[in-house]
Amino acid sequence: MRLIFSARDAAAALYVAPLAELAARDTRNRVIVLAQAPAFGILSRAGIKPIFMAAPAVNHPDEPAAAVLLKEAAQWVDAYQPDAVIAGLSSPGQGGVDEALMKVAACPTFLLQDFWGEWNSFFNAAPTVFLVLDAAARELTRQRYGADSFIMGSPRHACYSALDIPAIRRTSRATLNVGTTPVIGWFGQSLHHVPGYEAAMAQWVAAVGSLGEKPAIIYKPHPRESEAQRHKTRALLSANEAMPVRYLEDWSVEEALIACDCVCSIMSNCLYDGAYLNFYSQTPLLSPVSVLNSKALLDNLSTQIAFDALPYTRLNLAETILPTDALAEKLAFALSPAGLEKAWLNARQHLVSPIAAAAETLAFIQKFVDQNARRKQSVCLMEQN
Repeated sequence: MRLIFSARDAAAALYVAPLAELAARDTRNRVIVLAQAPAFGILSRAGIKPIFMAAPAVNHPDEPAAAVLLKEAAQWVDAYQPDAVIAGLSSPGQGGVDEALMKVAACPTFLLQDFWGEWNSFFNAAPTVFLVLDAAARELTRQRYGADSFIMGSPRHACYSALDIPAIRRTSRATLNVGTTPVIGWFGQSLHHVPGYEAAMAQWVAAVGSLGEKPAIIYKPHPRESEAQRHKTRALLSANEAMPVRYLEDWSVEEALIACDCVCSIMSNCLYDGAYLNFYSQTPLLSPVSVLNSKALLDNLSTQIAFDALPYTRLNLAETILPTDALAEKLAFALSPAGLEKAWLNARQHLVSPIAAAAETLAFIQKFVDQNARRKQSVCLMEQN
């Protein structure tokens, strides 16, 4: 097969990497990977050797820069003549390489949907098939778009099986010099423009400061957070001078997660990463917490995300803190032995091993491509007759 993979967002890169790497191992395949920042750097560090997409992401489909982006995507499609395009999921609001390729490609297109029920419809070009995480993602995708999907599992997490989690935990906590002090982490997102995001963070800081046993605080920024957003987050998290914040920009997500007893974010994929670390850990490791304590934030995001359908809530893979909840009490429970065990047991009970996810997804794509080729051949024969 001739395959074009693409990614713009960080999570997309993490899902593209194992599929592109496995596809490239098969000498019958020809594989290229097109990427924009921040995915380009993540894929490069993973040894994928992506091709940098020169045209930047754009803010409106009718602006002149959008035509430049589409033209570059079309040039790659024309030059490479792929049998399939496998695009990563990128955040809505901008259009980039993923959306452009789905717009211009004449071949089957596949979207690696790393968040339940999402699709960036910037150029209004839906993929031929959504590749989804689980049954919940398939149902949400069907409800929203009436679209076909294939449950791929989570190929991004197969590499967790090789992690020495106890050793990483010892090393990361020794680097932080926290001893036996509990560690609570804020994992940022590029959501400062959303009403209620900064209020949620400020309330979280106050609640952490009210806990009986003061935890150490770490902050791991999201790759899409701008420097201005990171500066604002650090200022909010440092509001209580009695609680110094350790800034882990240069740490890998896994190192930062494993250092924590409690991992907090709004809805970041790091919560799912934390659940999979629990899945592979032989003992209770960490409590993922979805912090939705601001009504303004929850009301805004609920127009886009069906929180009740997410496995964080539905399968109790994470504690979910709503505006009506006692924030400090919920955080205290998440940090407690009972909270840690609850998160660990639910992950081990409900998550599925991702080891075969990449191979099974590529086999599905191969089958789909073969069937598509046969359909085209049949149409050609009918036209000739």
